[in-house]
Amino acid sequence: MTSSVRDSDRRILSVRQLNESIQAALWTAFPAPVWVRGEVQRLPLDAAKRQHVYFELHEPGRQGAASHQIPAAILGWDRDRYRLGRFLDGSDPSFRLQDKLEVCLLCQVDFYPPYGKVNLKVVGVDPEFSLGRLEARRRQVLAWLETEGLLRLNATRPLADLPLRVGLVTSRGSAADLDVRTQLGASGYPFRVLIADCRMQGEQTGVQVAGALAALVREALDVIIIARGGGSRADLSWFDQQDLCAAVARCPLPVVAAIGHEIDTSLVDLCAHTRCKTPTAAAAFLVERVQAGDRSLQAAAQRLVAAAGARLVAAGRRLDACRRLAPLVSGRLREDGRRLQTVGATLQARTGRAAGVWQQHLQALSGDLTHGARRATAAATGRPDYLARQLVREAQRMLAGAERRLRSAAGAVGPPLGRRLRDRTARLELLAARTRGLDPQRLLERGFTLTLDEYGALVRLAAAVRRGQVLRTRFRDGEIISTAGGRETVPARRTRRKGGSRDDEEDPGQQALF
Repeated sequence: MTSSVRDSDRRILSVRQLNESIQAALWTAFPAPVWVRGEVQRLPLDAAKRQHVYFELHEPGRQGAASHQIPAAILGWDRDRYRLGRFLDGSDPSFRLQDKLEVCLLCQVDFYPPYGKVNLKVVGVDPEFSLGRLEARRRQVLAWLETEGLLRLNATRPLADLPLRVGLVTSRGSAADLDVRTQLGASGYPFRVLIADCRMQGEQTGVQVAGALAALVREALDVIIIARGGGSRADLSWFDQQDLCAAVARCPLPVVAAIGHEIDTSLVDLCAHTRCKTPTAAAAFLVERVQAGDRSLQAAAQRLVAAAGARLVAAGRRLDACRRLAPLVSGRLREDGRRLQTVGATLQARTGRAAGVWQQHLQALSGDLTHGARRATAAATGRPDYLARQLVREAQRMLAGAERRLRSAAGAVGPPLGRRLRDRTARLELLAARTRGLDPQRLLERGFTLTLDEYGALVRLAAAVRRGQVLRTRFRDGEIISTAGGRETVPARRTRRKGGSRDDEEDPGQQALF
């Protein structure tokens, strides 16, 4: 525009006039509220406590970032007039405004002239729109979990009979945290609880809970509880995220899910090992399992005590039998010893006589040879040296033959005598070993005990013990003095005799000792 144009020909507006004109144009273009669809962003965490709540509506682009956005607000008077507070404080049972949630809001397009700022004043909310989007996403994730075989994967993890080491994934200090720890503490069992503090609502829920599971797996735990109190369907929709459900399903430890109320079922509930309706119910589930394991252990202990008592009674009977048989075995050993000495003396005498006979025979042969040699020498006196050498060789040959016959005779007599001596010696050593095995002190060393009354007499039967009687129980390292109380008689086993009658008999393993 040239300087020749006069100011009177131009329309000059002030900022206020321009902004008011824009406001009027917007009111003309949008005389009534319009429905606006978008994703909630920058919603304050304490929105339920604020009088005016300011946030933004975004439209995500192809890359995930917002391609368009506009400010929005829920003003205090509109909040009360249109009852919008129930969508902020969670009092609505099905829906609650939160970040990253796609919503459809009834808005009045507004322009604030002093700041030249366009914004949306929210005057209505369509919960069904958001819940429909959440349900569609939930169904998509559920189909993926079924295709990947993850829905019942965690249910195959073995749950310990005594799950006393518990990992708890929840918001520290929340009602769910207190409910679980109070229930476990009141059980009287030594539960050890390791808490992983996480946000249980909002866009960080999936990342934090999955990270907590990975951290707790590295600890020496038996089970992990994921606990969150009640909330709207939109609040609990954070537990329908695909990555979080996959982390729960693939967790190597069994996961107990306690999310929301009894009527609520998230996808994490479906992927967990066990689903409980509340955090208190999850703790009660673990307490009941420990109680069942405790009862099983007590029953096993009672069976073990009964079996040990029966073994001790049987051992007592065998010990009594050993004491009765010990004199017989000792007499048998003495008799066998005397018989072995007699046999040894007889063998020694016979060997001596045989050796004497052969020695006399050899001496006779030597005399004959010497006498013959002398006669031959006398007869050969004056003969050539050749005959003398022949005579000497012949004498040497005869002597060598006599020595061979003597050694052969000694070898024929010696081995039988030696074998008989060795057999008798081995028999004597075997009897001695059996006698040592029947020594009562050796039985004590093997773990058996010996019970004596106040006079030192052996107590063989439980029926012979009087209530209040002083007993001495001998172990391998000492004695214990006790007073008899009540008694429980264990009947002895009975066997059938050849005639068909039954009677008590000693332990069939008794004879194996001898």
